[in-house]
Amino acid sequence: MRIVSGITPLFGVPWREQVELPRQVRKDQVDVFHSPCLTAPLNLSCPLVITVHDMIWASREFFTGNNSWSIKRRLIDWYDYLVPKNAIQKAKAIITVSHASKAGIVAGLGIHPDKVFVTYEAAGFAFRRSGNPEQLGSIRQKYDLPSSYILALGSADPRKNIKSLIHAYGLLPERLREKHKLAIVWTHPFLAEDVSRLIKEFGLMQNVGFLLQVSNEDLALLYNAATLFVFPSRYEGFGLPLLEAMSCGVPVIAADNSSIPEIAGDAALYFDALDPQTMTEAMVRMLGDDELKTGLVAKGLAHTSTFSWERCARETVQVYKQAA
Repeated sequence: MRIVSGITPLFGVPWREQVELPRQVRKDQVDVFHSPCLTAPLNLSCPLVITVHDMIWASREFFTGNNSWSIKRRLIDWYDYLVPKNAIQKAKAIITVSHASKAGIVAGLGIHPDKVFVTYEAAGFAFRRSGNPEQLGSIRQKYDLPSSYILALGSADPRKNIKSLIHAYGLLPERLREKHKLAIVWTHPFLAEDVSRLIKEFGLMQNVGFLLQVSNEDLALLYNAATLFVFPSRYEGFGLPLLEAMSCGVPVIAADNSSIPEIAGDAALYFDALDPQTMTEAMVRMLGDDELKTGLVAKGLAHTSTFSWERCARETVQVYKQAA
């Protein structure tokens, strides 16, 4: 393993990617260079393979909404937009994580389909079903959760659609809100303040809670202990939490857009991410139908067993061989 460092605080990443990495590639006589992120060196002495998880970076409507207009921020945005477009065109092969993402790459960038390869991801080893009641009781106690709760994930990205989830949860009958609290694991607190205001508007302060600084080990147990997992995202290149939740044996309801139905298959109940009422209806149906929940849990466990990192690695190596 070799680490190539940046040079300056402001231009460290561009300098490392566009100057130092190509120099090191020539020196080491590398056969194939794989960039696992969107940006990559544009002047390489060997074939380039690049991973493009999705087309979110090219869609302004899905941007995270950073309000900073500093020169540094503008330069970063410029780099993160123009370099991927050029790197993808120069690449010998493009790896992506779903056929939905592949279709977006082909249509959005005019790339020939034969140049784009789909390698599915998988849930991490930590995300497994737990049959230990003491563990599940302890995780509820640690995060001050009741015996029944609905779980969701929030982040700094508006496309995760947590505001619509709050709206949909607020439309639930009061008896269901009292019985099933909503727990949101925040991976980044950027939007938490806006969501908190919405929670107050709906009068849900006693029904909705935020969980911060949650480790993967704890998240796996939170999935296991949950009554229901809701995934309301407006766009996903893959949607890894779907497989994580299913691997832990929690029933899933999810938005019916982008790659989500491709990844979740028939192991989830779907709704329209732009229509909170349909999300509410899906929650009501799932919470009131034990047979449906049991059936989806079984389908989810079987479904996730078809995804593996070993398979992903084998398919990635085949892309390397073809590129070389």
